[in-house]
Amino acid sequence: MQQPDRTERVIDPDMLAAIHKQKALQEADGGVPPTLVENRRQQDRLVPHWNEGAPDVAVIRDTAIPGPHGDMVARIYRSAEASQDAVILFLHGGGWARGSIATGEWACRAFATESRLTVVSLAYSLAPERQFPAAIDDIRAAMDWCAAHAGELGADGRRIIITGTSAGANLSLAAALARRESGEFAPIGLGLLFGVYGDNLETDSYRAYGLGQYGLSTARMKQYFEWYVPAGFDPKHPLISPLHANLTGLPVTFMGIAEFDVLRDDSLLLTGRLAGAGVPTEVRYYGGLAHGYPLYARTVPAARDALSDAAEFFRRTANAA
Repeated sequence: MQQPDRTERVIDPDMLAAIHKQKALQEADGGVPPTLVENRRQQDRLVPHWNEGAPDVAVIRDTAIPGPHGDMVARIYRSAEASQDAVILFLHGGGWARGSIATGEWACRAFATESRLTVVSLAYSLAPERQFPAAIDDIRAAMDWCAAHAGELGADGRRIIITGTSAGANLSLAAALARRESGEFAPIGLGLLFGVYGDNLETDSYRAYGLGQYGLSTARMKQYFEWYVPAGFDPKHPLISPLHANLTGLPVTFMGIAEFDVLRDDSLLLTGRLAGAGVPTEVRYYGGLAHGYPLYARTVPAARDALSDAAEFFRRTANAA
């Protein structure tokens, strides 16, 4: 396990410049929108800036996947050198309420080219229109679809590595737990990147970065939980806050942790829980990076390096499993 460097307290200058650029783009677009719907629309307008120069991929195409709440859009990425070993199922971040296939574009292109695996990026159900457990049900349906469409994917769709960022990491872990409990076929690996794994908004990292100076704030996370968790439902449910789950039997797991992130301590706590449950875990602590670093890979070399770390893990996992 890579131990956090507790002496480093200076954010990567490229990371900081990217955060400032995003804020400038928002201001030029009229400022922070007052509603969730308008916020989603603004995100769709701004993300093309960050996707410029993303790695070239031989095949990129959209498809429809039937799900429990209707057809879902998915985007398939496949490099010219793609193997048939496994599929990466990617889940974007956005607090269970925002984000899209477009916000994960750079990461998916990087994973497809560097891991040489087929990537399926899923547009799962968003809250508050569809609250817990709708997105988890979507992901389970997408895994079954991958298993049934090996020919279309050009890969073994029963050998799936689930990965995601932020809320997408939460959903990756929750889907693996749900499938374990139901006896369905399981993923062969997990890639958990700066995820939310608990409902405690008073950890040291929340106290340090909760004002949102590096992006995600405590107030925003509180709102996300309110949107995602149905009224009267316990946010400590193990599929909402996996820190409260039985983690035994999970597959080999990659943990990507950003230092300047309110969710940093969630990842550190989960790392300890995984170790205690005997789950083989590879931990990378990215001193200097902030929450959401893959979005800024265009201008942050350290973020591109972090994506390469995950891609290399996916390649090794596909070869070993």
